[in-house]
Amino acid sequence: MNVRKFALRWVGACCLASMPAMVTADPIRIAVPPIAHLLEENGSGIYQRLLKEAMEPVGADIKSVFFPYRRAIVAFDDRDVDCIYSFGDVLDKRYSPKELVSSYPLGKFSFHIFTVRGEPPISSVGDWQKLRLAAIMGHELYLDSVLAESGKVVMVGSEQQAVRMLERGRVEAVIAAVPDINPFLPRLSYEQGYELLVSFDRLHCHNTESNRVFIETLSEQLKKLKASGGYARCRYSVRSFLMVT
Repeated sequence: MNVRKFALRWVGACCLASMPAMVTADPIRIAVPPIAHLLEENGSGIYQRLLKEAMEPVGADIKSVFFPYRRAIVAFDDRDVDCIYSFGDVLDKRYSPKELVSSYPLGKFSFHIFTVRGEPPISSVGDWQKLRLAAIMGHELYLDSVLAESGKVVMVGSEQQAVRMLERGRVEAVIAAVPDINPFLPRLSYEQGYELLVSFDRLHCHNTESNRVFIETLSEQLKKLKASGGYARCRYSVRSFLMVT
């Protein structure tokens, strides 16, 4: 998703709404898992930029900690952090609705089956169950039931590695998410209407008083951005992945 990295400089122009000041006694600690170009270790990810732009006017004290994919969940479960990006479908299986508070969506994602460009797109379970597949490490937290239906799955570290293996014939198809896979779409074939999973990326926090104030404040700002066309103005720059529908 290098296109979105190029577009980061435009995000600030889309996120200039103001809001009342928010004061908490302690910093809000957020676990940041790696999601290519959405959440980056150097803080340049689109979701990180959105959070920064949204909360900067209120002077919120936020401490972000980057973790490997699975370690981020462990840190959240152990309450080493207050909040975590994404993982909504995973957290719903671990926590009751009363234990979590979640923000207005930061973005939308969907999992698909991808093949090499020019090949017929896969549009049913029977088309891929017996294929050699590549999937991204950490995505099994979302796709455990899907991957269990496959004959053979190779877990790899990135979308780039998965696409490289596909083009070299080491696997026959790739399971990946849009928008994560977007930079490689010109090289791939897939059926847009055939989705293995559709969900939204949000910020999720343990349900405490300070976290509720934080999430309510953040959500109000994101809603203002949506209502004022802020997300829509970012669409060209970030290839629509910031759009919430």
